[in-house]
Amino acid sequence: MISVVIPLFNKERNIGSTLESVLNQTYSDFEVVIVDDGSTDGSAEVVRGYMTRYNCIRLVEQANSGVSAARNRGIKEAFGDYVALIDGDDIWDKGCLAELVSMSVDFPDAALLGVNYADVIEGKIVPYIQGLPDGFRDYIDDYFGTSHGDLFCASSVILKREAAIAVGMFDERIRYAEDLDFWYRLILNYPVAFYNKVYAYYNKDADNRAEKNINAHFEITQRWECYIEKFVPYFGENKAFARFLSTRVAANLLYGHYYFGNRHDRESTNRIVRYLSYTNMSIKYRLIFQTPRFFGWIVYQLSLMKKKMIKA
Repeated sequence: MISVVIPLFNKERNIGSTLESVLNQTYSDFEVVIVDDGSTDGSAEVVRGYMTRYNCIRLVEQANSGVSAARNRGIKEAFGDYVALIDGDDIWDKGCLAELVSMSVDFPDAALLGVNYADVIEGKIVPYIQGLPDGFRDYIDDYFGTSHGDLFCASSVILKREAAIAVGMFDERIRYAEDLDFWYRLILNYPVAFYNKVYAYYNKDADNRAEKNINAHFEITQRWECYIEKFVPYFGENKAFARFLSTRVAANLLYGHYYFGNRHDRESTNRIVRYLSYTNMSIKYRLIFQTPRFFGWIVYQLSLMKKKMIKA
């Protein structure tokens, strides 16, 4: 049996459509664990309406603690050896769960398996271009050393429950992109597999989407500090990952001029840049972050000028 875990917070307008897409799957041996994370609207009532018709649904209620805490609670409550995730405003193609289960059979060593997904923006479907051949279906042998996008989405994966618990599940300190942090820990410790075919739809039109409510100024510094502190021990043994994560963090600290911002920004980013691995990083980033800040600012401005010239 597969456990489908759905975190729920104020999704009264969307949870019905999500449940319909789950209940209409061609694969039927599953339970649905819905964790209501302190909703203040009618979300729980909508779920209870479905529970009168479908005995495979369980509703767990808790005080508002965030989506990571809700997913963690669902994983702990799950009966299945594998857990499939979907958010309370996203949609599955009717064959999604069957494909994910088939992948778990074909790639038994994988702790994390995913299918491709598409955004739904103003009613239009926009598939993610992942940088892999169409129809690719296999283990990802060198995830951090291969050029592709972030392959996994919190509404398009199935994972081994024991592995999820072993790596610490979702970091409840992180409020945005918390799934990437979790995926990276699974990828570093277990094989993973991916199928480059769209089976899930990420509803960006939905109410209460996290990215619409996040204080980006706080998250860009706080989130990366939570990320990188736990990953530094992997840098020595995995050079590709050290370069991948350090480069991503560096780029984000420059975005919005956080690294060259006010005193508070500088103090926040200083706590982060000391963790970065510069060994295989580009010379631009090494000059920006490993030289006095004023000189780094000049290098950064020159790089922006170069980009503008290339675009022109």
